[in-house]
Amino acid sequence: MATIAIVMSTYNGQTFLKEQINSILGQSFSDFTLYIRDDGSSDETVSIIEEMAVADSRIVLVKDGSGANTNMGFGASFSSAAAFALNNDSEFSYLAFCDQDDVWEAGKLQAAVDKLAGVDANAPALFASNYYICDEKLNVNGTFSDTNPMDGVTFQNMFFEGVFPGFTLVINRHLAKLSFLNDCSKDIYYHDKWVSLIALGLGGRIVFDTTPLAKYRRHSSAASSTNLGAFAKIKWRIGTVLNGDFCPRTRLMLKCFNQLFSASVDSDIKQFLQIFVGDKKIKKLFYPKHLRRSPSGEFLLRLIILLGKL
Repeated sequence: MATIAIVMSTYNGQTFLKEQINSILGQSFSDFTLYIRDDGSSDETVSIIEEMAVADSRIVLVKDGSGANTNMGFGASFSSAAAFALNNDSEFSYLAFCDQDDVWEAGKLQAAVDKLAGVDANAPALFASNYYICDEKLNVNGTFSDTNPMDGVTFQNMFFEGVFPGFTLVINRHLAKLSFLNDCSKDIYYHDKWVSLIALGLGGRIVFDTTPLAKYRRHSSAASSTNLGAFAKIKWRIGTVLNGDFCPRTRLMLKCFNQLFSASVDSDIKQFLQIFVGDKKIKKLFYPKHLRRSPSGEFLLRLIILLGKL
């Protein structure tokens, strides 16, 4: 079996899927298996995967049963693909996540292996990289971060804001097992935040490479607050958080993390979990440490707590 298991979840991705898969097949580090679980596509996505799997045996289409896969949402789909890889491939050392519409630089996997090679295999470890921010045609508009985005990040911050997008991540097998071989992982919506929280909370190694190793494709149709003014942006964020799924998903992730790992974290994290899994709003509202890194983010989160949403 291969050194790296790459897991991808697809959904109606026929437009850019071939380009992404070809960028994986063209990696300078070629010892991998690409596990793809389709999340109930109605276009030609599955046909594209099947055609490419015939041409390259490193591609495996993950099927839930004899029929077509049901739609379960991207977080559960990624978790299912990761669990499948863990249960069916006993030899891979690292697990990478891959989205359906980006493009990887040729040295992405090699860079991750080089950085993680010296880390204790019995401790959780996570690699993340910088990436290019591109338009729909992959014209580069900038990069994610030229400095380590983990600087100043606490476990508490990470619970309420994302740091690394999934397609930048490569984790070791130990962290993959902690993350996906449990009864909670199928309910975790943000698989990238989930593995990052476990690595940070359990004192694992987190490595960031400032070299851009992927091209992140931003679709013109994607909902965004980028072009809004300051007041309108705050209003948009409040409406999105209050009326969306952020609060219930965060509550569920808090509950799951506490259930699985509360015995393995330090006293500071344990106290945070006890307060935020509980139902005492005042304790949450006056929690003494910062929950977000930006003042506006901190204000918004405290307002959400005041309104009883978290």
